[in-house]
Amino acid sequence: MLRIRDWIKFYLAAPLAGALLAGAVPAQIILVFIIYFALIGYAFTVNNYFDVEIDRQHTGKMETNKNPLASGSISRRGVLLMMLFQIGIALVSLEMSYLGFCLILLNLLLFTAYSGGIRLKERFILDIITHGLMFGAVPFLTGFALLKGNIPPEILLASSLPFILGAEALIAHQVVEYEEDVLSTSTTVTFIGRRNGLLLLGLAAAVSIVLLIFIAGTKPLPVWAVSALGWYLLVYPAYSCRSLIRDFRHIASPQ
Repeated sequence: MLRIRDWIKFYLAAPLAGALLAGAVPAQIILVFIIYFALIGYAFTVNNYFDVEIDRQHTGKMETNKNPLASGSISRRGVLLMMLFQIGIALVSLEMSYLGFCLILLNLLLFTAYSGGIRLKERFILDIITHGLMFGAVPFLTGFALLKGNIPPEILLASSLPFILGAEALIAHQVVEYEEDVLSTSTTVTFIGRRNGLLLLGLAAAVSIVLLIFIAGTKPLPVWAVSALGWYLLVYPAYSCRSLIRDFRHIASPQ
């Protein structure tokens, strides 16, 4: 239910980056890691909980058992108990910082509203904005606020980069899953089409580079750090669509 392999390589980077910028010591980094491991796990658990009927129509997810609730492997009661446990771990943040705790609550609200209730994941453009906030900007700001207790303007500006990355993550996912999604759900990419989805992904990558140049101009940063981050911002969209790129290569290859 946690689908750890789907997010462990990327989604923990935002809160940990915020914590590192706040000058976190190893013990504090571990605590932020534990809190957001539970939070992100909650995000995917609550998504599976509300997507049971949709996932039952998704051939790939049923074959890989990405949603054990949809396949009947576990009960709804067990999933609810697990979500309460995950929320309980996240609420430990109250002992660290009041502002950080409020941002944790905001993150929980976004995770829940995205998949359940008003289902922001099925709202045109709002799905991308929400994804950028809940997996990018808000975790980054929370990681910083949990340790510092406040958020200076330069950190607020820097949060625009993880926001763009969080938005790109969803666009890339929607592009890759387009054929399955168009039959079972409504997303921004199913509305605008896969080709336009790829163009939107490229636009987001270009905006992220412009933001990086602007941020680097407002505050002196090491050249190596700007270069490394710039390459990451360029490579991430392509890496996220790697399965689609492989399919294109296969189609284009001599038979």
